[in-house]
Amino acid sequence: MSKFFRLLFLICIPTLAFAQKPEVIEAGVIDGEVGTFYFSFPWENTSEDTVTISFWSGDEKLKLEKENIKVNPKQTVSVPFTIATDGYVGGFRIGVRVLASSEIILKEYAVEGRILAPVIDVFKAYRNVFWPFRSKYQVVNFKSGFIGDELNAEMILYNFGGASLDLSGANISAYYDVKFQPTEIPHNSFTKMSIVLKTDSLLNPGFVKEIVQVKDKNDSLVFSIPVQFTLEQKPSEVNADSPYLAISDLDHDFKVMSPNTKKSVTITLSNRGNQPLDLLKIESNCSCLQYNLNRAAIASGESVEMEVIFDATDRLGYERKTLAIFSNDPRKPTAVITFRSHVK
Repeated sequence: MSKFFRLLFLICIPTLAFAQKPEVIEAGVIDGEVGTFYFSFPWENTSEDTVTISFWSGDEKLKLEKENIKVNPKQTVSVPFTIATDGYVGGFRIGVRVLASSEIILKEYAVEGRILAPVIDVFKAYRNVFWPFRSKYQVVNFKSGFIGDELNAEMILYNFGGASLDLSGANISAYYDVKFQPTEIPHNSFTKMSIVLKTDSLLNPGFVKEIVQVKDKNDSLVFSIPVQFTLEQKPSEVNADSPYLAISDLDHDFKVMSPNTKKSVTITLSNRGNQPLDLLKIESNCSCLQYNLNRAAIASGESVEMEVIFDATDRLGYERKTLAIFSNDPRKPTAVITFRSHVK
């Protein structure tokens, strides 16, 4: 091969590799107070050879923590990097290239995210204390999901305990998996806590709020934090014999009420199916909304009356509360009734 063609070959290979569409890495929304944001991305060596990879970044704010990584055949490695957030506000897209020892581009990534403007006094924003951490939010909220699913939640934590923390082997009790990024958290630094809730048939439907304990690799308690979630039964196959919950009023308005008074309404729950209907649980989202129900099993074709009472004691303004009914109705295992009022 002539010198000209060898030169052309070396020029064209990286050009063709660069022309490939980059894989997007979502860094998400980053608090401006973080200072240094830690993240990583996986890279797989799909070849049959051991390679040593290096990196190039399109922005000096993004730093690769390792200059070179030796990767065995078919091995996937984690490539850690940091983003300096100081003076960097708004959306960003930073290119990262994985290079072979011959400077050939093996893979191209685009790191995307958004950095929020920093709060001058972090304690004004991170006011909820879970010693040795502070957080903007009072609870880790998984929201709602079906039994059998995995639910995910995240929370940014600020270490103000006065010492560095090592949470590389952190764990929570049954049903939960927890990870921290970064796992080494100096004093006056941030970490992102990611929790996975593993639900299964052992858990019952309904709203749950509990305190979970996060322990380190030595099984010593680091901190406790409240979590909450609502679990529902998955809709199942409907047939002619299935139970069927019918509710007489799904949106009741108590209208205008005076403070420190009570109003009640009777809601009829009927079973229009051919199999017995079981009311597994009924939950209110406020202690001001109570109910009375004399039985939880409804035979085919029968009905039961449920009295619902709204107590306006120490309440003022527009109110909207709910009752969630969990049943064995395969069409809709969770039915929600809304109650409204204007206390003035």
